[in-house]
Amino acid sequence: MAPDRVIQPTKALPGDRVAVLSPAWAAPAYFPATHEQAMRRLTELTGLVPVEYPTTRCPDASPADRAADLMTAFTDRSIRAVLATIGGDDQILVIPHVDVAAISDDPKPFVGYSDNTNLHNWLWTHGIGSFYGGSTQVHLGCRSAGG
Repeated sequence: MAPDRVIQPTKALPGDRVAVLSPAWAAPAYFPATHEQAMRRLTELTGLVPVEYPTTRCPDASPADRAADLMTAFTDRSIRAVLATIGGDDQILVIPHVDVAAISDDPKPFVGYSDNTNLHNWLWTHGIGSFYGGSTQVHLGCRSAGG
């Protein structure tokens, strides 16, 4: 069922803190140099301040632990956007641990693709807009064509 109204969260601005986390797969645990490059580029190209969460590099994090990072990011008023490091294959297991009331209190942009579609759909169902596309690990962290 479509929501009556979809909230479009406010855009993050240079100097804003943004959460970087792995709600689906912890690729930064396997490709740390790519992750570090993505964090540098995020700061240099956008002026945003990345804030990494505990399960971002934890390949064995439970769905409940990954959801706890999501909830912490969404409820922290100093965080102005939430960015997924990459997609994955089991984010659907995270969704039952997410609280819509807490997220609705201070909606902020969520950006991710692939398995993050689960969270996009969940947010939309609850009337919160998000952005499908881009990830830190693939779109910001990969080496340049010349590098």
